[in-house]
Amino acid sequence: MFFIVLAHDKPGMLAQRLAHRPAHVDYWVGQGDALKVAGAMLSSDAADATPIGSSFLIEAEDEAAVRALVAADPFTVEGIFGDDVTVQPVQPVRPALGVWRPA
Repeated sequence: MFFIVLAHDKPGMLAQRLAHRPAHVDYWVGQGDALKVAGAMLSSDAADATPIGSSFLIEAEDEAAVRALVAADPFTVEGIFGDDVTVQPVQPVRPALGVWRPA
């Protein structure tokens, strides 16, 4: 099953986010095929936008497994992510296959 995760940073955490980003990236790279897509959520669409959180597309057995992955993320451990992490099951499609059909 696939899940979208939206994890907003607590206010004022940009410096901590940048300091812990290498550990955060290494952690997710270490999760192998579970992580499908990830990226920073930005403050705006302006060229000088700053990161305000993270978004992920994760494949896992269930929501509990996803929440365990997020709980071990260095951004969670270091208190960068707020308590309002959203985990939503989704059914992705693969437009690159030439037709829109369930994954």
